[in-house]
Amino acid sequence: MRVLITGATGFVGSHLCRRMVADGHDVRVLCRPSSDTTALDTLPIERVVGDVTDYGSVEKAVSDREWVVHSAAHIDSWQRRAAEQTRVNVDGTRHVARACREAGVARLVHVSSVAAIGIPTSAVAVDEDFLFDVDPRLTYHWSKRRAEDAVAAEVARGLDAVIVNPSSIFGPHGRRYRGSEMVSKVRRGPIVPCFTGGICIVHVVDVVAGIVAAFHRGSIGQRYILGGDNVTFRVLAERAARAMHLRRRVVAVPPVVTAAAAAVLEPWGQLVNRRPRITWATHHSAGRHHFYDSTRARTVLGYAPRTFDSILSECLASGA
Repeated sequence: MRVLITGATGFVGSHLCRRMVADGHDVRVLCRPSSDTTALDTLPIERVVGDVTDYGSVEKAVSDREWVVHSAAHIDSWQRRAAEQTRVNVDGTRHVARACREAGVARLVHVSSVAAIGIPTSAVAVDEDFLFDVDPRLTYHWSKRRAEDAVAAEVARGLDAVIVNPSSIFGPHGRRYRGSEMVSKVRRGPIVPCFTGGICIVHVVDVVAGIVAAFHRGSIGQRYILGGDNVTFRVLAERAARAMHLRRRVVAVPPVVTAAAAAVLEPWGQLVNRRPRITWATHHSAGRHHFYDSTRARTVLGYAPRTFDSILSECLASGA
């Protein structure tokens, strides 16, 4: 198939490029002039210089493609970046979806996020039908939700599109292992602070497999959560310590602490134009259980993510 991938230089995008090339597809990527293309340098792919915020370059990149994967996104959750985030995530997605419909592509897979599903109100995993009711200050969540609305609007006009919603993605990325910072802090000392909530952890290769499956088996207009094991931050730290044969005391950081930190650091960050380590969004998410249910993807797409323990083993083996 003739495939276009946006966001190809990113974490998921670069892994997807390698998978698509390995599967024998004719791959084209849309890259900004400033993008670091190191991860793509050894791949036989065609590059089009442009930006999803520029409709003309999107239209050029989509031309003659049969499949399109839209994975480009602005992921910073800091409110100061809201305008730029809207431009990339919402307007950029609208451009890609419109161009795909007008070019008559066979299928668009839009890589969204569980952020567009919403935040569970308890420690019970939620599915794709969960009611989205997110605080307006969580600009990333809202931008991803509005991006999905843009795709849905083009589906109503005749576009064949499927949405996938990855959760917290771990895996190798260049010389780093993404997600390793959660393991590294267990090494640093006998006391390990952790937030009181939790996340749904998935490996990047499994997300890529889910994207590929969405092309073949996804239903038009449907969304599929691509998650894995739901793990609290405490359990994550405890399992990492056990795997490294370290004795550690895991101490919960209560919401009152993150609230106080955000109250001090947010104004400071605004003043010096530097993203603070703890933002209001960090505080809001720290004590919540971001747990998601991938049953629909398992049933329809044949999605089979690996366990958290296997991801942890790979992370430790990488030297992270």
